[in-house]
Amino acid sequence: MAGSAARGWRVLAALGGLCAVKVACTGPAPSPEAVSPEVRAVLSDTWPAVVSPTLARVAEGTVALEEAARAWERAAASGADDAAARAEAQAAWQVVMEAWQEAEVLQVGPAGASLTVAGGMDLRDRIYSWPTVNHCRVDQETVAGAWDTEAFADTRLVTVLGLDALEVLLYAPPGENACPAQVDLNASGAWESLGVDGVQAARASYARALAVTLHRDVAALISAWEPAEGNFAGTLADAGSGDGPYESGRAAVNALFDALFYLEGVTKDQKLGYALGNGDCTGGGDTCLSQVEGTLAGGSHRWVAANLRGFRALFTGGGASGQGLEDLLRHDGEAELADRVLAALDAADAAAAALDASLPEAVAAERAAVETLQARIDAVCDLLRLDVAAVLALEIPDEAAGDND
Repeated sequence: MAGSAARGWRVLAALGGLCAVKVACTGPAPSPEAVSPEVRAVLSDTWPAVVSPTLARVAEGTVALEEAARAWERAAASGADDAAARAEAQAAWQVVMEAWQEAEVLQVGPAGASLTVAGGMDLRDRIYSWPTVNHCRVDQETVAGAWDTEAFADTRLVTVLGLDALEVLLYAPPGENACPAQVDLNASGAWESLGVDGVQAARASYARALAVTLHRDVAALISAWEPAEGNFAGTLADAGSGDGPYESGRAAVNALFDALFYLEGVTKDQKLGYALGNGDCTGGGDTCLSQVEGTLAGGSHRWVAANLRGFRALFTGGGASGQGLEDLLRHDGEAELADRVLAALDAADAAAAALDASLPEAVAAERAAVETLQARIDAVCDLLRLDVAAVLALEIPDEAAGDND
């Protein structure tokens, strides 16, 4: 016990100040020299080894998606059978979506919410806003037809932008909408007057516009990180220098640690919780199924697996290519704990790989397999909350502090 406590204090000092978790520090702020080389390596490697390669895959996918959406638009406008072109656009969307699901765990800095994340620029929600979705609003915009106006993307709520809205346009049953009868597009007859072909042509055109905006928004996120542009990569690497949102190396490492809890608060509690009917969804019980991620596209099981890959990349620093929190544990003599986290992660990966259908279908066919996946992810998160946080003297996010599942 004494040796473990001593190790904890050494890591704490390396992170830039002898501050106990949730206990205020006194005295002057630590100087840049107080950040150890090990911590500096983790912060410096986050962009090139983790964030950059992940976002590069997303960006590459958006180029193909834009091309496929344009092809669908042409096919739908010609009056010909557009099913094949739509299927190609769906396939391109799936590629982007799976790549983005790895990036979901990387809500550090620009991708994060400006009110809660240091350096946050709210860029994530423009790209993908689930669980904040509204299929009816997408249908209403489909009828309104304003997607090519100059200010469209900057004057609309995130529910009609990004990958969520594209899912509706690409996968909703042709000619059908998600709005109640009393909503204007139905009550006025505007939807019916378009006809099935007209609806599909409008959806294809809207999808093309959103694909263009999506590519631009992903590029903006990359630009915000790029050393030669917005340089959040440098801001993170130089944490504690006196500039930027991180007053110390410890605060910057804590931001990476906070991002890992996406796996608990979103993947475990919402994605799997909604499918199992035990998540904090609107209505509870069976009504949770209607709120499961990707109800139209049906790829929710693959996206959980992608979240796990994103978690692993951030925790390990991209594996052999960089330094991560795993390396801080090993440097402080806590290799056994690092190995336990990785073993728990391997078990969660195996449980995710065992699912071969969307989460609602998997729950219906073999509920126990989904419950196993949730339990294994919970085991990973317990190690973060109870052991990693203590050893590295990091604060866990407030929303995760009371989780005893």
